Amino acid sequence: MRAGARNVPGVYIMRGAHGDVLYVGKSTQLRTRLLSYFRLPWPAHRHARMLRETASIEWETTSSEFAALLREVRLIRAHLPRYNVRSARPLEKWWVITVSDGLAPRLKVQRASVAIRSRTTGYAAALGRATMIGPFTSRAPLVQALRVLNDALGLRDCADTVRMFMRDAVELFDDVQYPALARTPACHRYETRRCLGPCVGAVGAFEYDTQVTRARAVLEGRDDSPQQALLKDMASASASLSYERAGWLRDRLAALQELELQLQRVRESISRPDGVYAVRGRDGDDWLYLVRGGRVTMDARCTDLGAVTMLQRASGAPPVSAVGIAPDQLDEVLMVEQWFRANNAGRLHGSVVDALRSLTAE
Repeated sequence: MRAGARNVPGVYIMRGAHGDVLYVGKSTQLRTRLLSYFRLPWPAHRHARMLRETASIEWETTSSEFAALLREVRLIRAHLPRYNVRSARPLEKWWVITVSDGLAPRLKVQRASVAIRSRTTGYAAALGRATMIGPFTSRAPLVQALRVLNDALGLRDCADTVRMFMRDAVELFDDVQYPALARTPACHRYETRRCLGPCVGAVGAFEYDTQVTRARAVLEGRDDSPQQALLKDMASASASLSYERAGWLRDRLAALQELELQLQRVRESISRPDGVYAVRGRDGDDWLYLVRGGRVTMDARCTDLGAVTMLQRASGAPPVSAVGIAPDQLDEVLMVEQWFRANNAGRLHGSVVDALRSLTAE
């Protein structure tokens, strides 16, 4: 390490005795950072304890600090090292809305770190629901708004441990002939007509899935029917002098409106970093990065004409408005946003030509 590592930007990987990745890190002074681990007090410092478990250390240099950050995020995403639980960009403070797996999916509010590590698969992924809505900074408003949305669309909000029975499923025994097999609702919401009742087989799979699709449309800003329905009910309650009910409906409408404001901020945050980013690298190793949806979707070394041409074609496509982030992309979105917001790192360009001109002008 003393002989081979250089004081340039780069990333490093610490592996255990069986090849498992223990830790991924980055530094703008790679050699100094690596050697510093061997001077830490043991067992007081957690990195010194980590070093005791390390059998080998790998490192690779990058052309710039931005490239090192991007490589670090992607390596952590790929390996999920246990010593990277508390990283420089913790996901513990962020909340997201996800769609659960199962026969009758439900909307869930989860910490971003939990949602990412769960690696959403199965039924939700097959329906294209493997994206998260968010991130958000506060949990309480999300829970309140989703409760109103669930009531409006008849979606369940019970625990995942409650068994679901769809109406169109084939049953071996009929509860009419065998009353003891009759199912009872898991809560009062079905009896008060706020849930379609998948726990008692009162709804078919297609009908329930249609409502889940509507919920996604609401969260993505493509459907405001729940808000319109609440406005209509509130007007009717006021006209009939039912002021207490009108006030209750007003509070529910306010919860959905607050959620929509948060979703608008998320859409703006995701779409704001968009364009071609030119980074001057060490020893003339300059790179171009195409930023779309808040993350890097393509990169090209400036000396590679073919790669630059492909990036130019991709940059000409219109950006896609999004409110959902794939579970394994949230950390990268947060990194890119923080880089452009806090580090005064330059600006994005509308075309590859403008980005290349910015490099020659420096």
